[in-house]
Amino acid sequence: MKLNYFFIITILVCLNGVSQNKQTVLFSIDNTPFYAQEFLENYNKNASLVSDSINSLEHYLKLFINYKLKVKEAKDLKLDTFPSYINELQEYKNRLIQPYLKDENITKKLVLEAYERLQKEINASHILLILKPDATPKDTLAAYSRLIEARKLIENGTLFSDVAKQFSEDPSVQQNGGNLGFFTAFQMVYPFESAAYSTSVNSVSKPFRTQFGYHILQVHEIRPAHGEVEVAHIMIQNNDSNTTTSKIDSIYKLLLNNKGLFSELAAKFSEDKATTSKGGRLNKFSYGQMVESFSKVAFDLKNVEDISMPFQTEYGWHIVKLLKKYPLENFDVIKASLTQKVERDNRSNLIGQAVINNLLKSYKIAVNNEIFNEFKTKDWRTLTKLKTPLLSINDKEIKQFEFIKYLESGKFQDVSKAFSKFKEQEVLNYYKETIEFSNKEFAATYNEFKEGLLLFDMLEQKVWEKSKDSVALLNYFNTFKSTKYKEKELETIKGTVISDYQNYLENLWIEALHKKYKVKINKSEKTRLIKLNIK
Repeated sequence: MKLNYFFIITILVCLNGVSQNKQTVLFSIDNTPFYAQEFLENYNKNASLVSDSINSLEHYLKLFINYKLKVKEAKDLKLDTFPSYINELQEYKNRLIQPYLKDENITKKLVLEAYERLQKEINASHILLILKPDATPKDTLAAYSRLIEARKLIENGTLFSDVAKQFSEDPSVQQNGGNLGFFTAFQMVYPFESAAYSTSVNSVSKPFRTQFGYHILQVHEIRPAHGEVEVAHIMIQNNDSNTTTSKIDSIYKLLLNNKGLFSELAAKFSEDKATTSKGGRLNKFSYGQMVESFSKVAFDLKNVEDISMPFQTEYGWHIVKLLKKYPLENFDVIKASLTQKVERDNRSNLIGQAVINNLLKSYKIAVNNEIFNEFKTKDWRTLTKLKTPLLSINDKEIKQFEFIKYLESGKFQDVSKAFSKFKEQEVLNYYKETIEFSNKEFAATYNEFKEGLLLFDMLEQKVWEKSKDSVALLNYFNTFKSTKYKEKELETIKGTVISDYQNYLENLWIEALHKKYKVKINKSEKTRLIKLNIK
């Protein structure tokens, strides 16, 4: 699709959630106001990308108005009421809201989880589709759909490595088929780690998001962790093969006669300049922190002072000497350092009880004690008037039947305790439901996706589906052949023609929108913005 177009979408929607109270109207569409601050903040954010402040501001305003027109038509067509749209939006909101549920008190739980994971090493392969954190909704949806396609191929019997080479954007995929070797906790970003530890052997995960993009992974093996190891090494880089192997073999023969020469020989001959001054000593590492070929040799050494035979990695030829092994220590010994790791890691962004406690303090919560007493004194299965409000959180009322549903969902011995949990659940639900109105940052990002998803559906209808009509495409080509495509055949430039035709269809659509809706620009406010000479 047109990447430049969706880049503009990202620019236009990224700040739609800002407060609009007491702001100056810049333009209106059928009397619906749109404010200068929203446009101005969008424009300022991208000022470095433009060269002429007046022309670019006017151009941005045109794009901004066109964008709002498209979204308005989508809403008028009630595309935002379609189940597919609502479900996709809810899924996105559920993912987006997670960082806003962060509380440091969850750290203890995460420390225990990390320690349990450190006791295992996982061998897995993955497929990555690179996606920036601020990717457009269209690009996000495209990546997700493509991974669903890849997953189906694997589930239908195609080798993961073959599918990885076809789909993955990991730069190393052609060499390793997506295989990452063994790793343990803290060696991957937390969403990736969690997906790996929650996927059974030989299974393929569902698509999941990290800061790098969308992934799927397959777990090949789970084994007890090796802990950490400290070694020294001598490395000769991969240059002339005969000279390199001859040199590493000569060093090895010297070591066979006298292991005590290792530091001296490392300082003299090793081509790893970062370690020569330390006698080849490396910082301790766990299995997945080095390339597989190096880790395997290092961890296979049994006794301190043992020296490996020469072996080759992608960096060169090595000889490794075992200095010390570090098995995973008892939890109490490493709890403090593990806590520090967790606190620096994004895994602490989970729901915690302290979040609920803060919400309970900040919200206006009222319980209908008369109704609640009936739950305590009677069999709740026999209660009537089930639509009577039982609980209110700010302006939201929760009725009796909702608590009864909660009671029916589990085995509760104590109604009072059950109600306490129910109240906490409803408070958290209320927070999730209203966060787009109480948190500007969340609202901006959420609105970006919400409107972008609507626009995606409209473009699908108005542009992309129509451009698949081969007859219409041929007619377009013939119409403009004499001016744009001289002495060329459609099949030789079909991609270019399709792109041009999509632009043509989109421009026709925009023209129709301007005829359908009344756009009124506040000229004095527009002039004021231009005079600011924003760059």
